Amino acid sequence: MARKTKAELAAEREAAHQARYDVAKASYTERMMAVLERAVNQNFELTVKGNQFLLTDRDERRASPFFVYAEWTVVSDMALYELEVSVELKEEASAELVRKAQVRGKALAKLTEEERELLGL
Repeated sequence: MARKTKAELAAEREAAHQARYDVAKASYTERMMAVLERAVNQNFELTVKGNQFLLTDRDERRASPFFVYAEWTVVSDMALYELEVSVELKEEASAELVRKAQVRGKALAKLTEEERELLGL
């Protein structure tokens, strides 16, 4: 098996980079719309200004705003990724609260009347 030359390795890396670039550009609008919907469901305020979307988290006191642009660029892709991460973290926190409430509810359902009375429930 022949070893690849430095130029061949560089060409392969460039081709892989270009493929990732093309996929990111092609899927940007779908990703953006999906994230905007999820963000609004997680109590982000959405404002449209010019050719960009401004999102702020209503639940955070000093939340820095997210700017998402309608047109794909490398910068807009990075901004969208930051918003995606923020929304995912908020969704995970919400899911954890729901899980804890369900566990608490199941535990309380197992208590007898006497135990509820003693606990003041």
